[in-house]
Amino acid sequence: MSRGLAVVALALAGCPRPASRNGVTESDAIVYLKSNVRDAEVFVDGRDVGPLGTLRGGIAVLPGTHRVELRHEDYFSSYLELTLGRAERKRVAMEMSPILP
Repeated sequence: MSRGLAVVALALAGCPRPASRNGVTESDAIVYLKSNVRDAEVFVDGRDVGPLGTLRGGIAVLPGTHRVELRHEDYFSSYLELTLGRAERKRVAMEMSPILP
């Protein structure tokens, strides 16, 4: 059964679901990123999340250890590893250095 059908089947069966908003549950950790390069691309655990400037509400992740990386063609990539607890909220500043010609 595909994942979409499984979700529909659970909803039709009346099974209780954890409270969520936009797919975020109350146990998810949230990371708020700030950087000197607003149009840097954000990656979490190797997956492209989107441009930093569009992530106003932060990034929801499961509790645990995650690699957060910023990439931009004119700057050296910047990354860090974060270990986050259940429902933890973390503000992180990441600086990027320009690539010299």
